[in-house]
Amino acid sequence: MIPIYFIYLKQDDPKKSTMRKLERFGLARRISYGNTGYKLVLTPFTDVRISKMDRPAAERHGICVIEGSWNREETFRHMQFLNARRLPKLLAANPVNYGKLERLSSIEAVAAALYIIGHKDDAFAILSKYNWGMNFIQLNRNPLDEYSEAEPEKIPEIEDAYF
Repeated sequence: MIPIYFIYLKQDDPKKSTMRKLERFGLARRISYGNTGYKLVLTPFTDVRISKMDRPAAERHGICVIEGSWNREETFRHMQFLNARRLPKLLAANPVNYGKLERLSSIEAVAAALYIIGHKDDAFAILSKYNWGMNFIQLNRNPLDEYSEAEPEKIPEIEDAYF
C-alpha cells in the first residue's frame, strides 16, 4: 500500500475525522506541516493536477492530505509544499456534502489520488472503512477512469466534459 499521511489541523470534531479513523486502522499516519518533504500533498491551492505521472513519487514518498474544515480553508490556504497536487473535479459521496462538486472528505481525496495514479485496490481498501465509501467510486467511476489514463495536459478537457 502507498504510504498515506495527514496533517491534522484540529478544526473538526475528531470523532468525524476520516483520516483519524484510517489512523486507528493503521492505514494512515499523522505528521506535522514541516514533515511533508517530497510527499505528494493534496491541496486545492495549486494549479498542478495529480496524474498517472505522479505514481513513482507517490510510491516512493507517499501521499499526504490536509485534514481541515472546508469552512476554515483560509487557515491552510497559505501553506506551501514542494509537491503540491490538486485533484481534478469530482463529486463528493460523503453524507455531509453528497453530490457537491469538489467538496470531498479527506478519505475521498486520498482515494481519488490513489485511483488516478493506478493504485485502485488501495483506494478500495481505504474506502471500505465507511459504509458510503464505495458510493464515491460509483458516483465518479467514469471521470476517475479517464483521469487515470490521461496525460496530464488532457485532464482539464476531461473535467470540462464531465463538469
